[in-house]
Amino acid sequence: MYVLIINLKIMKQWYKFAEGKHWKNIVAKTYSLDIKTLNIQGNEINLYGNGSLFSNSPYITDGGVFKFEKPLSKDDFKDINKPILIKTRDKINISENFNHILIKDYFTYLLDLSGGEDFVWNKKVKSKTRNQVRKGEKLNYTVKTGKAELLDDFYKVISTAWRDLGTPTHSKDFYRNIVEGFTEDSLYKAEFIIMYLDHKPVSAACLIYDDHAIHHPYAATLKEYNKYSLNNALYWNIIKFAIGKKIPFFDLGRSREDQGTAIYKISWGAEPVQLYYYYFNKTHHKNDEDGKLIHFLINMWKKLPLALANFMGPKLIYKVLK
Repeated sequence: MYVLIINLKIMKQWYKFAEGKHWKNIVAKTYSLDIKTLNIQGNEINLYGNGSLFSNSPYITDGGVFKFEKPLSKDDFKDINKPILIKTRDKINISENFNHILIKDYFTYLLDLSGGEDFVWNKKVKSKTRNQVRKGEKLNYTVKTGKAELLDDFYKVISTAWRDLGTPTHSKDFYRNIVEGFTEDSLYKAEFIIMYLDHKPVSAACLIYDDHAIHHPYAATLKEYNKYSLNNALYWNIIKFAIGKKIPFFDLGRSREDQGTAIYKISWGAEPVQLYYYYFNKTHHKNDEDGKLIHFLINMWKKLPLALANFMGPKLIYKVLK
């Protein structure tokens, strides 16, 4: 609990990259969304519309921490009549007459890296996970980090692995725009980390980071290498990369408490932090992630030829703003 309190205290100082102008430019350069910039009580909030919903922080699982001096009201969003999703790491005070739905199904998981590599390895990471990292290291993989020069290798891994999971991936241009879009005047930087076996890219992540935290919102390992625990080796290399840059926190991303991915993140010593999903201009909300239709579509997507999945994926996923 002590670590979690420290995390939350520091977390409120973070500039969340998906709320800033650079992410706005990256998204606008890649996809045709209806983008509206609102100034709400001194908070500049970019909302992205897909025709049926407006949301902040598109394609990222949570937003920043906002400072509203008074309760939010319908007048704050008077120019938008469609449903609005605000993702945040802090509770929002809302007027009683402003209908909304609060979803608290999700947590992000933060790993404190400030103690250094030895401390994280021996005191944070569980013994089973350390053994899995060692298993992967027996393969004598090589690791590269970089920007657009690694785009093709990154996309080979992410597009194949996500197709095999039944998940559409973004366009190659989206990932190129990320690593090129955070410029020298940005607080954040972005690059790829790729693991190779016999010169073949087999595991990869797109890293976004600043002086406070590192994120890996897009990551994957080819399924035929899962038996070698290469995903664990990838995580350990991200941790070493972050510690080398003196970044104190690794944000392992969103999971529900009942998901296997949550247990996996806890095995690294990460602490859960509540995420708040506020839906405005809605009277009810149904989370269909576990529905029969979604499972059917996932199984169908796994069977698609890779070229077709890569062609269709961006046309579908760009509308999934959550």
